[in-house]
Amino acid sequence: MVARTRLLARDSSQSSIDSKSFMEDSLSGYKAPTVNWYPGHIAKAERNLAETLHSADVLVEVRDARIPKATAHPKVREWTAGKPRIVVMTHVDMVPTASVKSWSRALNVLGAGRWDGKVQDGNVRHRANQAMKERGVVGEDGQVENVIYVDAKRGAGMLALMRAISRSGAYVNERRKNRGLRERSLRVAILGYPNVGKSALINRILGRKRARSANTPGVTRALQWIRIKGDVDGTDETGKTRSSKSNNNRVSSGDFELLDSPGIIPANMENQEDALLLAICKSIGDAAYDNQGVAAYLCERLKTLYQLNVEQVTAPQWREKCVERYKFDPLEPIVIPSLDITHEEEKQKRIPTGEDMLFAVAENTCNGDPENAARKILQDFRNGRMGPVCLQLAPKVDDEGGVQLGEKKVVVTRQVTGIGGSFRVNDSDGGAGGSGAVGSKEDEVTKQRAEKAVKIAKEKGLELPPMLDASHGS
Repeated sequence: MVARTRLLARDSSQSSIDSKSFMEDSLSGYKAPTVNWYPGHIAKAERNLAETLHSADVLVEVRDARIPKATAHPKVREWTAGKPRIVVMTHVDMVPTASVKSWSRALNVLGAGRWDGKVQDGNVRHRANQAMKERGVVGEDGQVENVIYVDAKRGAGMLALMRAISRSGAYVNERRKNRGLRERSLRVAILGYPNVGKSALINRILGRKRARSANTPGVTRALQWIRIKGDVDGTDETGKTRSSKSNNNRVSSGDFELLDSPGIIPANMENQEDALLLAICKSIGDAAYDNQGVAAYLCERLKTLYQLNVEQVTAPQWREKCVERYKFDPLEPIVIPSLDITHEEEKQKRIPTGEDMLFAVAENTCNGDPENAARKILQDFRNGRMGPVCLQLAPKVDDEGGVQLGEKKVVVTRQVTGIGGSFRVNDSDGGAGGSGAVGSKEDEVTKQRAEKAVKIAKEKGLELPPMLDASHGS
């Protein structure tokens, strides 16, 4: 309770300037470490990857359709080095159709490589330019040739993917033919963050389980080439097997060699919003984050999407699923806790915060255990029990020329409540946004309430932190 008064006394305008991440600014004063995960097998794989990719002809970057921007690896442009690049969005069965349309349009207009990092190595840039000249391609290196949505479990989109790979890699044997050389198998590298569906995609292409896959990061721990002889699996957009003249209803696409690589994650994740989203989607090891903090952030973000009136694009069923599974309405105002018993009839209400929702789930379904509640929330999201969800909004484009209007950013805030009132903490990159209360308070009102809270605390004999006491001249 004492720690809550410390937060209340902070001027709300200053809190916007000195905003901390959702997990760092806890009511208890505990500052959680940043979310980071870089195990030894990933470090070793990344060292070997650049050298191995020299022999690849086509690169397939796999992203998670639930978090398309967060799973865009900044180093893929450097790894591509002028070779054909295809982006595959997996988990398409777990996102709303409206989200697929929104992201498809934005990426077609703005390019799927908009989050690529800069290539600092001059040798890599030179090699990329040479590779593009040999292919007769004009433009920037690292550009994405196709963006394809795939459901690796049911096979939807696989035919389009295989055709795209064949088209992109056609230059290899054309060049060999011009030199009088025999054709060879096309080498295709599969890249991406951990647990985005790379191995599942390879198994679907093979038509059998060859690459180890599971809904957990770090299953694939080393680079491995897998040869595909003859035909490959072909399915239509609905996931049904397409009829073909070739036997076993398979589409002939020649021989392939697929490189299955471990999920590669940046050694230092500077964008902690993306890190939280990766943790939510289990693309980061469990030991790297706090379940309760991540679950609370997920609830807060989903609430914010509803307050932005974009729930039909992002999470159309989340509210009703909360009522059904957790026995509470996440958008129904609750009474703000207060020690001020002099005005019981003037109790204020606000929309529940992510932390409120976490404890509501604990109280209603987990015998009051917040850790079990956090695991339940995260597991429900990962298994699709919250309905289709996309946690990131597509960048804006206009209706005519497709001109960029600025990235659509979800500014996640939360209501911090103490013994005399409440104010908002911004969890994004500065600036105000969102709405955690029924009506946001002006700075002066918040300051007065903070002073009132300090006065009540002292009257009740509560010991105040030194920094708070000093700020009020005591």
